[in-house]
Amino acid sequence: MAGVLGPGLDNVVIALCSVGWVGYARLARAQVLALKHRDHVLAARALGAGQLRIMTRHLLPLIAAPLIVEASFSIAAVVLAEAGLSFLGLGIQPPPRPGAV
Repeated sequence: MAGVLGPGLDNVVIALCSVGWVGYARLARAQVLALKHRDHVLAARALGAGQLRIMTRHLLPLIAAPLIVEASFSIAAVVLAEAGLSFLGLGIQPPPRPGAV
C-alpha cells in the first residue's frame, strides 16, 4: 500500500493504520464477547440500562487495559515496519537542505 501511495509521512501513517487495525478489532471483539455474560453486565441489563450505557460504563473500561497492552506491544512492530519502508525509499523523507538545488 505504501508503494502505491508513495513516500511521505501521511502515506506511511495511512498504510500502517490500514494494516494494523485488524488486531485491535479482533481483540476488542473477543473481550466484549467474553465480558457481556458477566454478572454486572447482566445486572445492568436487568435494571433497564440501554446498550450505550452498558457499553460505556461496563464494557469499555474493561477492554481498555488489553487494548493498551496490545498497543504497547505493537509499537515495536510499527517502528520496524517504518524502518523497512524507509529502507525501500517509501518511508518518511528527510527535509530538503537549505540552499540545496
